[in-house]
Amino acid sequence: MKRYWLFLLLALSLLLNAGVLAGAWYQASRAEGAIEFALFGMGHERVPDYLKLDRTQRERWHAMEQDFVKSLNDAGRAIHAHRERLVREIFSAQPDEPVIERERAAIFALQQAQQRSVIAQLLKEREMLSAEQRAALADLLLKQDPQNATGAYQSGHAD
Repeated sequence: MKRYWLFLLLALSLLLNAGVLAGAWYQASRAEGAIEFALFGMGHERVPDYLKLDRTQRERWHAMEQDFVKSLNDAGRAIHAHRERLVREIFSAQPDEPVIERERAAIFALQQAQQRSVIAQLLKEREMLSAEQRAALADLLLKQDPQNATGAYQSGHAD
């Protein structure tokens, strides 16, 4: 019985970590613009104005954004589905450890992919920005609440 409680505490800890990240995305998906607000402190449509992008930069910015946002939203939906299965399995009559581990691993892999995607997107954006604009974007990202930005980075979009 002692092993069961230890396992349950571990599972709940993992669930809490995954839940915070998935929950941030889920809430943002229900309230359009919340991810951008968490990440930038403003809607993403205002970021080009804040950075003072010229017309060519704006066109590139918006073109890069389309596939990126779709990819993050798709991953966010997948994370939510795995999280739901994880919660249901943990609280089922007979929790199945391999199923719980499989769902946890799937969530982790999707979150890692999202982080890589955000970093790749920021690197692309970096290349099109002047030094002053890069500094402004970095400052905008750094001054956000770390709790909100962490969730947004893992499940939101940064354009």
